[in-house]
Amino acid sequence: MKRSAFSSHRTERRDASRLSDPYYRLDNSAILTAAIADRSGPFVFRLTCTLDHTVDLGALGFAMARLAPRFPCLNVRMGHGVFWHYLDPLRRAPVPEAERVWPAEPMPYRRNQPLFRVMAYGRRIACEFHHAITDGTGAMAYLRALVCDYFVQKGVELDSEELTRMGIAHADEPVSIEECEDAYARYFTHPLPPPPPRPQAFQLPGYRRHEGYRETVGSTPLAAIHSQARSRGTSITGFIAAVYLAALQDVYEAMPPGPRRRASRLLSVQIPVNLRTRYPSRSVRNFTLLASATLDLGLGHWNFDEILARVHHELGLGVSNKELARQLGRNVAGERNALGRPLFLPLKSLVLRRINAVMGVGTYSGSVSNLGQVTLPEAVASRVLSIGFLPARSAAACANLGVISWRDTLYLSIGSLAMKRDLERLVFTRLASLGLEFSVACNEAFERERP
Repeated sequence: MKRSAFSSHRTERRDASRLSDPYYRLDNSAILTAAIADRSGPFVFRLTCTLDHTVDLGALGFAMARLAPRFPCLNVRMGHGVFWHYLDPLRRAPVPEAERVWPAEPMPYRRNQPLFRVMAYGRRIACEFHHAITDGTGAMAYLRALVCDYFVQKGVELDSEELTRMGIAHADEPVSIEECEDAYARYFTHPLPPPPPRPQAFQLPGYRRHEGYRETVGSTPLAAIHSQARSRGTSITGFIAAVYLAALQDVYEAMPPGPRRRASRLLSVQIPVNLRTRYPSRSVRNFTLLASATLDLGLGHWNFDEILARVHHELGLGVSNKELARQLGRNVAGERNALGRPLFLPLKSLVLRRINAVMGVGTYSGSVSNLGQVTLPEAVASRVLSIGFLPARSAAACANLGVISWRDTLYLSIGSLAMKRDLERLVFTRLASLGLEFSVACNEAFERERP
């Protein structure tokens, strides 16, 4: 596809691509996210792409303007109704913003501003998304389209058939209604027996940071970590979740006796599951549920092989179709509850916050999110140095891990609000002890802790 084909400006087609409804209803995941988001847990995550040259702001802004009507369910602002939040489509295209000091900063519901932002700094393009509009898979669909369109504006020729074959959206194709659907509602049939209630989990001790979200990124050859995981009979996600649980166990066992007795002995790591692999859907909105891997430290110390075995089997059960179906049924049935629907929005938000405090954030020690392998056309891929993924921050869980693979390298990002770096040190030390070589960088200069 040549640049001239991309450059045509078709106002009529863009207007026609909008759905007939004047607004979008929030999907099931977004209803909770919109109600409970605050500064301690803003539900903002980050994708980055580092190029082989300094980002051209003009080309980036033009690519964003061309893709705005191609992703109408992302170019929205949050609206406040009497009973529900809603997503209001914006007619004005977003523009690149200045890079912030810290990543994944809170994203207030800004007037005439979408619930995502695109920033450029040096050779890096950074996209940050509010979870009210999309999950990691939907966000990656936008980033891939944006990077490809950016290079088209820089004179790189791309074939539209190749983009379609690789599942990359481009500005000159129509919007499919399926891309904006609420896939939770589509696949909900009837309520099923709900999952058993989860107890409160261990969470990292100590004070939380107020000055920003610390990001520590480690990179390693993809083949090496894949070989390690495969030799132990598990996936890369299961392998990293086991390393995380082992690090949490080390933190627990290093605590003084008093605080250790008062802390929960259950370690629990949540792992998002992309439902598009189980339920066919092209939606770029949220379509994710959660599996978990747990350790009960009341049973004593777990060696790494025991942790690996437990994680492998728990994940196998957690991602089974029946377990996912009853989690989906519980969530959507709660949204349609006849007692909750007529509540005014402020009361509904208070109820959802309480439910999240009891059944949500307190039942996990942290999370491991793996977006998998990213692909781009070779003409673009040869000029992309790295891809990054930083999950949303949480003051309660404190540290969350994001995993993404680009070409022959795996990138592991640890986002933390802890004052100390003990968890990061334990994670990468454990990986090194298993024979993996990681190159580690941090967005904060190291300062030796005072005694």
